Amino acid sequence: MTLPGTDLTLLLMQPAWLWPLPLALLFPLLRHRLSTRAACRADTEPDTRVLARHPLVALIATAGARRKHNASGAWLNSLIAACLLLSLGEPVLRGKRLPDPPPRRDIVFIVDTSVAMILRDYLLDGQRVARMRLLKAILDRMLQRLADDRIGIIVYGDHAHTLVPPTRDQALLRGMLKRVEATLAGRFAATGEAIALAVRQTVDDRENRPPRHRILVLLTAASGASGAIDERAAAELAAEESMPLYAIAIGAASRAADEPRQGGLLYETADLERLQKLAAITGAQAYRAGDGDTLERVLGEIDRRETQQREQPARYISHPLYQWPLLVALLAMLPGLRVSRWRFHRHA
Repeated sequence: MTLPGTDLTLLLMQPAWLWPLPLALLFPLLRHRLSTRAACRADTEPDTRVLARHPLVALIATAGARRKHNASGAWLNSLIAACLLLSLGEPVLRGKRLPDPPPRRDIVFIVDTSVAMILRDYLLDGQRVARMRLLKAILDRMLQRLADDRIGIIVYGDHAHTLVPPTRDQALLRGMLKRVEATLAGRFAATGEAIALAVRQTVDDRENRPPRHRILVLLTAASGASGAIDERAAAELAAEESMPLYAIAIGAASRAADEPRQGGLLYETADLERLQKLAAITGAQAYRAGDGDTLERVLGEIDRRETQQREQPARYISHPLYQWPLLVALLAMLPGLRVSRWRFHRHA
């Protein structure tokens, strides 16, 4: 219920306690009606008994006063019960909405450093550059946008390694990112091992920290996967831990964009269909970053998508009011407590 002329709202956090309230209010009325009917019946019925004067006949005059006292006591008990029920209902006066806190997220970038990252099919400032160089430039800008989140970096090739565990230290993250190069961890792509490492890292981290939402972002240019751990099994493990795995295929995906060479490394593109199946297991999506602008836009979309999905419940300035009906109930009980104490000492 919104109070007129203000932005305050009166709420009951436990409204189920108010169901017995009508019974507490109707009980004195019902008792008064029954006692009135009984008194009227006694007055209207003819009395055929023999009347005799008794020495204690004066006490009969106090019967009406006692009935009035009992009626007032019933109303007092009803008030006490109503106040207690209202207090149990936890009335709260809600005010303005508080700003939402920053999202508690861990974002782990799983960076492919296989030999496929050497290929130069991207353009940066009009110059042909290797995939790894463009990826590092985009990630460096992305890290600055995610200053409120903990960021981790895992690199993988023949094997997966934790380059930086989840942290907010921007200097550490950007400094270590500069050291990432193609073939840093080997020539092949153990994708399943890298995903499993990110999941295991999360499970170990939860034992020492409050639970946080972790997002996995796989950046790969490899056309296939190697390693001892199956990538689908690793994705299923991430799904069990409620970690979405977003996959981004790195590379222009067009042989026309390949740099002319006399020989050497064959031009291959990441298998987007394979990545889409991996992402779908965790309820996420896969993308292809055909150029630098697309890669930056995709990373921004993942950030917005996870922010919207992880919206926190609204918080308001609240003032509890349960103490006031509780205070009224206690004050109403004081006369009865005093009488009971007096009677106890009198009989003692």
